[in-house]
Amino acid sequence: MVSPLQQADMDTGVRHIRRVSDRLMALIALGLLFVVAAVLLARSTDNIVVAEPPVGDITHERSLLFSDGANGEITISDDVSGEVIRTLYAGEGSFIRGVVRSLVRTRQQQGLFSQAAFQLNLYEDGRLQLVDPLTHELIDLGAFGPTNVAEFAGLLPNHGRSPLVAGGA
Repeated sequence: MVSPLQQADMDTGVRHIRRVSDRLMALIALGLLFVVAAVLLARSTDNIVVAEPPVGDITHERSLLFSDGANGEITISDDVSGEVIRTLYAGEGSFIRGVVRSLVRTRQQQGLFSQAAFQLNLYEDGRLQLVDPLTHELIDLGAFGPTNVAEFAGLLPNHGRSPLVAGGA
């Protein structure tokens, strides 16, 4: 049923325009202003942090192969000797899994689907790096703290003989 007011509007051809409230318009303007300010701040403080290279020679190194198992386990073995160093069962080693997964993802993005080994290097200054020789990507593990450094340090031969420093000296 049409009200008399609506009927009169239909007869005269007048259409009521629905206006947005002033409060809503102020909120929209404030939101747009915030977005512009955030973008300007991000653009003006866009600094790339470059880590200093490790100091000294490599004191310990190991070529590591990571193999996926049927039940979610990952077997970590020495590429040279074939010795199984460690097996990470489902739910274990989330840091190691995450780091290796990021390097594998980079390989796949570059079209490299090789099972080539990764190189784990410990330097004189205590810095520990995982390097992908195929993509030349490297991850300075010290940036993730001493607990995570220790996860990878346990994969090195004789790792207990050198002091490990998170992030280097």
